[in-house]
Amino acid sequence: MSQRIGIAESEIRVIIEAWADAVRRHDLPAVLAHHDDDIVMFDVPPPLQSRGMAEYEKTWDLFFAYHEPGQAFDVEELQICAGDTVAFAVAIMRCGSATVSGPPVPGGFPFRLTIGFRKVDGAWRIRHEHHSVPATD
Repeated sequence: MSQRIGIAESEIRVIIEAWADAVRRHDLPAVLAHHDDDIVMFDVPPPLQSRGMAEYEKTWDLFFAYHEPGQAFDVEELQICAGDTVAFAVAIMRCGSATVSGPPVPGGFPFRLTIGFRKVDGAWRIRHEHHSVPATD
């Protein structure tokens, strides 16, 4: 792995961990900090697709209504593939239950996360975010 790619992967890891920490703290400006204005997100609860920063920001109202500050929102597994100007990350996350960030909370669940990045003016920006849960059928 080239040093440049290793640095890109480290930068992206820091962004994802900071995003997860911001979610735990309900710090909306920090949640939004690295997202592109043209973000596209696919989510578990409706709306299934959000386009643009205003729609993406609005999805956090519902989440924060059910997720108490300090509850788990943790990266359990993370893989990053980075090039010079685009990258993606895939993760298994845990929301609201026993993890390193806190004690057990009833109703917690694992979910999958995919994030697409592009480098703009030397900084990584989140262009696509996809949350999903395994089908129960």
